[in-house]
Amino acid sequence: MIHIFNFTNIDDELERFGGAEDMSRFALAHGCSGIELQMYQDPRETWMDKNLVKGIHLSFWNNWMDLWLGNESGLLEEFGDMKTVEEYYGGTSREAMVQKLDRELNIAQELGAKYVVFHVSEITIPQSYHRRFAYIDEEVIDASCELINMLMEGRKASFEFLMENLWWPGLNYQRPEMVKRLLDGVRYERKGLMLDTGHLMNCNTALRTQEQAVQYIYQILKMQEEFLPCIRGVHLNASLSGEYVEGVLGKEPVLAEKYWDRWCQVFSHIFQMDQHQAFSDSGVHELIQYIAPEYLTHELISRDPDELGRMIDCQQNVI
Repeated sequence: MIHIFNFTNIDDELERFGGAEDMSRFALAHGCSGIELQMYQDPRETWMDKNLVKGIHLSFWNNWMDLWLGNESGLLEEFGDMKTVEEYYGGTSREAMVQKLDRELNIAQELGAKYVVFHVSEITIPQSYHRRFAYIDEEVIDASCELINMLMEGRKASFEFLMENLWWPGLNYQRPEMVKRLLDGVRYERKGLMLDTGHLMNCNTALRTQEQAVQYIYQILKMQEEFLPCIRGVHLNASLSGEYVEGVLGKEPVLAEKYWDRWCQVFSHIFQMDQHQAFSDSGVHELIQYIAPEYLTHELISRDPDELGRMIDCQQNVI
């Protein structure tokens, strides 16, 4: 099992380590062999050592279905005008998404990444509060299959293509038939799943302890045990945000008029739901043995390398 940690290559994060040697020493000190990289700039133009990059987290747009399906009224409802749509996606047609993801897949191949990760999900800003969704699981999964097949058709790639769950419409593990629909719909041979434990916890707002969370994850996976070998990777983190979510449901705030102001407004709301805390319950050991992933990413939110190191160590101690 390959242990890594998540890293986003924005300038502030790059400055935390200062260079590839520092990052390599940090990784080894905490039982990791590298990183899962989310690209905000081309890693080939920074100090990033490709030997550190074991996985690539592809770019994602929380709401993309309206663009993909050409639903202009939905786009205008969310963004206000087409200029903002262009700013958000890099264009006003599905081709903008395809081109960006295609570039990232090419970089993943060049860096020798073992896998890439893609979110199978859809949510708008207002829906994140009131949860009255415009699209159902089937629609999000079918559109994701179409996009993935378009990206991977004819591509001679050496990496695995892993699809990640969230707690919104799409892949959320609440209905086993949707997992089958996704796996059957993607034609790329080296496909698989990336299970995010925190995202799965967010599906159950009744959870209050990590012990309850471990049992809940078991319960969900037992429902679809036939797909267990397809879970090639785990994003390990904890998110006990149910009390917060129950407190805000039905209490949608007054949202800002301009989209980018709304985007800033919702940012703290999302991370109060998706907490990325360290898992410390001893039951994680048997859970990881049960899943038996090839890749384990310590996907955590921290303020500095010292805190990140302590959080990784916490999870390593229970694994």
